[in-house]
Amino acid sequence: MPGENTMMDGTMMSLDPSMSLDYQIILIASVVILLIFPLLMLWGWRKGQFKDIEDAKYRVIQNEDDYAD
Repeated sequence: MPGENTMMDGTMMSLDPSMSLDYQIILIASVVILLIFPLLMLWGWRKGQFKDIEDAKYRVIQNEDDYAD
């Protein structure tokens, strides 16, 4: 079908192998990022980072008062 390799601005897409390597690198990086995020969430949950989320704002105020002296 004519136009399959035509981009929106009318230029032709090149199908050389080096472009596919760029896309493979982007794909691998995306998969790595998508795997790291849930692992970090699981690590934080197991370490108890999400148990008391309200305490952090009070701890900041308390530390500020301690250092003000």
